[in-house]
Amino acid sequence: MERLSTRGRVTRVAVTLVVVVLTFAGTLVGNDFWFPFAPFQMFAIADKPNEPVLVLRTDGVDTTGKRIVLDERNAGVRRAEIEAQIDRFKADPSLLRSVQDAYAARNPGKPPLVEVDIVEVQHHLRNAQPTGVITEVVLARWKS
Repeated sequence: MERLSTRGRVTRVAVTLVVVVLTFAGTLVGNDFWFPFAPFQMFAIADKPNEPVLVLRTDGVDTTGKRIVLDERNAGVRRAEIEAQIDRFKADPSLLRSVQDAYAARNPGKPPLVEVDIVEVQHHLRNAQPTGVITEVVLARWKS
């Protein structure tokens, strides 16, 4: 077994100190862009105990009137993709036509969609516990 040279030990200690300092600084004042030297804020903050937990859902309504939850399997769209662009969809709901088109391409034998909605589902809490009250608010709607 070979011993690590003095230069190798100094380099390892220096790199370790740099990582420790960056992690400490990131913990105190960093944001998501500092990762991996700072915590992701989205995982570091708890929901307020008496405010609703918000979850987005994308729905479609077909020509028979049936409401369908649209997801990655049936429409090729993930919730995170919708969440990342929610302001665009609210400003221009016609952008939801792309979701309708993706659904049609993946479901050729099924009735086509005539409406696509982005719904905010609010799970109400009291003392950080679910109350059973759920409110749904349509944030964006596109109809063909």
